Amino acid sequence: MKKFFLKPLSLLLALVMVGSLTACSSGNNENAQSATGSPKSVKTYTLLMYTDWYKSGWKALEEYINNHTDETGFKLNIQKIAGGSQGDQVIETKFASGDLPDMIETYGPQWVDANANGLSKLVPLDDISSKEQYDSASLDSYYKYNGKLYGMPIDSVVLSGVFYNKKVFSKLNLSIPKNWDELLAACTKIKAAGITPVYYSAKDEWTASGIDLVGFTEDVVNSGKSFTDYMNELNSNKRHFADSPAFLDLLQKGKDLITKGFVNSTYLSDTYDNAQQALVNGKAAMYPLGTWVIDEIRQKYPDQLDDIGAFPLPTPSGKGYVQMFDPFTISVTTSSSDVEGAKKALDFIESSKAQQIYATAQPGIYLNKNVSVSNLPQADQDLKKVMDAGKAMTDWESVLKYSVGNGSGYILSFYTGQLKTPADVGKTMDAEMKKNAQSKNDPNWK
Repeated sequence: MKKFFLKPLSLLLALVMVGSLTACSSGNNENAQSATGSPKSVKTYTLLMYTDWYKSGWKALEEYINNHTDETGFKLNIQKIAGGSQGDQVIETKFASGDLPDMIETYGPQWVDANANGLSKLVPLDDISSKEQYDSASLDSYYKYNGKLYGMPIDSVVLSGVFYNKKVFSKLNLSIPKNWDELLAACTKIKAAGITPVYYSAKDEWTASGIDLVGFTEDVVNSGKSFTDYMNELNSNKRHFADSPAFLDLLQKGKDLITKGFVNSTYLSDTYDNAQQALVNGKAAMYPLGTWVIDEIRQKYPDQLDDIGAFPLPTPSGKGYVQMFDPFTISVTTSSSDVEGAKKALDFIESSKAQQIYATAQPGIYLNKNVSVSNLPQADQDLKKVMDAGKAMTDWESVLKYSVGNGSGYILSFYTGQLKTPADVGKTMDAEMKKNAQSKNDPNWK
């Protein structure tokens, strides 16, 4: 799930890191040869991102851009910094000082606003043509903020679901469960066969949120409001986690699976790696998480990748939604000496041609409607069909204005009895959000 954490490193460390970045002025001109052999001016735009975000997709696209300047009209100079809280501190410092590159890749405009107070340093992108290649609802829920489009998606989307071993389901003659009762019936049959029905991997605490997320999504659907309007109410103290019935219900049901003996008894000491191995080997039938797990299985167990499928978490209503963890955001900054040129460069990066180059090098699920990936794993295809049917919703954690603290930790505290009820989890999240809002002097929390 998305990371919202404290920044313990000192500002001094951040300043040292900022100073260590390779200097490169915005919009540098370089001489290049045109198709006719005559020199022409090609601008180089700087782009800053975390090191661990520079993967095969970016590498392929960067190489294409810099080797086809006659077509692209620009070059990219990608600068990288350490990830995690260390890198976040650098980003925040650069926004504070105004020492920004032409383009920057971040967690999104809301994160920039809440953590770096830097929204005014992002350039609105409402007039770029490539946005028409993306579903407007996807852009509105995460990349648009305060009514303006401040960023565009880069990288693949992660979808939540239940990943299952198809051989186990076939051997036991099981159908895909559509609601909670059907899930429990399947668990009963799986347990009787000596197989763990549902695997939890709580040693890696972040994986503990696999059940409750979709409950919150159903609260949004049931409200009749758009995702943006619902989250605006949550972010202004008009809604609360402790008063979210589907969210709380799924929390309880996640614990019920443990109580009924449908979860591995050693779940508190079992890891994310253990879960992958148990799933592909058929020792566990189901594992609720996001498509990150398929990326891991593709690397570690390629011969068993086709044995894994996926379906939406079955909720009591049977509405069948999946949670969508939106790709990172690329934005243009006001520090660029050529804002319009940088916007054109970003427009190319977001085009279907550029995104196809990226996706071919790094297969996944992409938000550009014209991108196709021929070797997409079956589990990803299963969840993509749900997304394409309009039943995917942005992860609510991604657009919280203020952190609710360690949500996964609260869930485990409920599972182990330290927090007594689902409402206690909700109240703890609300209290943490209030504390963080008040620290920013938000008038909605007094």
